[in-house]
Amino acid sequence: MTDTTAADAYSRRDLWLCLARAFSKPEGDAFRDVFTRHLADDLKAIAEETGLVAHEDIAALRIDAAKLGKDLDLLLLYSKLFIAPPAPVVLNAGYYMEGGKTGHIEQDLRAHYARHGVAKSETMHDFHDAVPIQLEFLSFLYGRAGDYAKAGQNMEARAYMAEAESFIARYPARWCSPFLRDMDKACTEHGLNRAYTHLARILWLAVEQARAGAPIEALPAGADLPQGSSRGLGDVTVQDLAEVAYRLEQAGLAWDHVTANDAWDDDVFAARCALGDTDRVQA
Repeated sequence: MTDTTAADAYSRRDLWLCLARAFSKPEGDAFRDVFTRHLADDLKAIAEETGLVAHEDIAALRIDAAKLGKDLDLLLLYSKLFIAPPAPVVLNAGYYMEGGKTGHIEQDLRAHYARHGVAKSETMHDFHDAVPIQLEFLSFLYGRAGDYAKAGQNMEARAYMAEAESFIARYPARWCSPFLRDMDKACTEHGLNRAYTHLARILWLAVEQARAGAPIEALPAGADLPQGSSRGLGDVTVQDLAEVAYRLEQAGLAWDHVTANDAWDDDVFAARCALGDTDRVQA
């Protein structure tokens, strides 16, 4: 990995945090001003950094968000979509995944956050499956990946990137399509401003991009490798995959998704486990 890996991870951190805040309840003039005047610019810059192809949706968001700059326009739209019963769009993803807000998904997410030492504020009344909370957690994972990459800790960075992609596949990938469908339907049937539909579309595109897998930056020949890595050149090797799976397992995190890679080798993973904790793993 090169320094660009950290920059990429931080840009993805900013993307998910920006979307998390955009779907949060709009409270105060400052929030409204950011949403209506600056949100599209922020997303445009982040999309350029991450290669997210969402130019048309961001342009449409810019136009519709600007129409919500007066008084309570934004808050009223948010209420009509997500709060006032019967709210046509549900911000609790468990509804789309299992038909309710307090089922297995809620408990799974609570435990998932706890394994990373992350807990929602006691002042927050949302369930753990709330869309903004899930997106904020993704921001946390990419932020940690960026921190490790910046510190030259190659495998830890890859582990967090893999964890973020696994989280996306396990949760947002399962609810973002029906969420977008309900948003589009609600705005069409009730003649509502489509700013949040554009945001849902951008969210959907970000999920699709993550599922496709971000390219891993190859180090140029002769570059200094971070301590603990004897690889880093070209494509991910079987040793890389074994190391990522080992780090995830040691942290108590799911790693079965790593085995889906074509380069996975059970024997190499077993050999890595036999080595135990070490700062340098032989290739």
